[in-house]
Amino acid sequence: MKVGQSASNDGFGRYLASVAERDIDLLLMEEFHASKKFVKWFCREIGLYGISPADAWHSVSDTDGESDLLVRVLRNEQRIGILIENKIAAPEQDRQAERYHIRGIKCREQGKLDSYVTVMSAPKRYLDSLSDKSEYHHRFSYEKIAAWFGRRPGPRATWRQHVMKEAIEQGRRGYTMEVNAANTAFHLAYWEHLQRHHHRFQMARPKKRGSNSTWIIFQGHNFPKGVKIHHKLDQQVMEIGFPKRKIEDILAIQPDWPDDIALVQKGGTASLAIHVPPVDMKLGFPAQLDQIEEALKAADRLMPYALLFLRQTAS
Repeated sequence: MKVGQSASNDGFGRYLASVAERDIDLLLMEEFHASKKFVKWFCREIGLYGISPADAWHSVSDTDGESDLLVRVLRNEQRIGILIENKIAAPEQDRQAERYHIRGIKCREQGKLDSYVTVMSAPKRYLDSLSDKSEYHHRFSYEKIAAWFGRRPGPRATWRQHVMKEAIEQGRRGYTMEVNAANTAFHLAYWEHLQRHHHRFQMARPKKRGSNSTWIIFQGHNFPKGVKIHHKLDQQVMEIGFPKRKIEDILAIQPDWPDDIALVQKGGTASLAIHVPPVDMKLGFPAQLDQIEEALKAADRLMPYALLFLRQTAS
C-alpha cells in the first residue's frame, strides 16, 4: 500500500480529508528549519547562490498585513529575507503582493534585513492564472516542491510528497471558503446598524464571511470612485483611502492635520487614519456597541475629506 492511500477494506477512507494553507506553511517551515539541503535548493531556484540558512518564521504580521513565511538566509554578512505567500486556491487579497514589498522595505529600513525577495508559492495552475503584472519577484510551484520530495529517499519524504500532491489536487478543485459564523453575523449586524441609525453611510449587504474578513468597508453617498472608508478591526483604525495617491499629494492640498489623524502610505494608496477602540468580532456586535459608535464618530470626521481631490480640481 502506498503512503497516502487507504486499504480497500479498512473502512476509514482517505488519510487526508483536506489540506489547508496553514498545513503547507508548517510543512515548509519545518524544512526551512531542519533541512539545509532544502533551503539551499529553494534559494538556488529563486536565484540566490552561496547562502547559508539562518532563521524562519511563520505568520509574521504588522499593520500592513501578514507574510505566511519569512525565511532569513545569509550570504557572507548580508541578511536576505525571503517573504513567502502560500496559496492553494484562495483568491489574493486586495494589493496583497504590493503589501509584501511594503513589509520587506520596512524590515530593511528597520535594520532587520539588508535585502529581500518576495515569492508566491502555489499550484502551477494557480500561478499560471496570476496577472503578468503580479508584483512578486518569484513564483514557486507546489509541483516543484513535490518533485523535490520525490527525489528524497524514505517514507517521510514520500509522505510529504503526497501532502503536496493533495494540495495541488485541492487547488485544481477550486476555492471553497470556510464560513466563519461569528464574522458573518458581525458583518450583518454592522450593516443593519448602519441601515437603521447611520443613513449617511452606504455599505453593501454582506455575504458569508471567512475568518480573515476583519475589515468593514463602506462609503458616503457622494464619494468619488475608489474612495472608501475601512474600519480595520484587526488594526484598531478607521481609515479613508485614496487609490493612486501619495501622502505628498494630500499635504500639497492641506499641509496641517490634527494630531490624531495619521497620514499613511500603503503601496499606491494614501490614507487618513484615526485610532479607534478595539473591537473583537467573536464577542458579538451588541456587547461592543459603545466602541463601534466611537469608531463611527471617527468615520464621520473622515467623511468630508472624501472630496479632498475633487475640491482641488474645482479650484
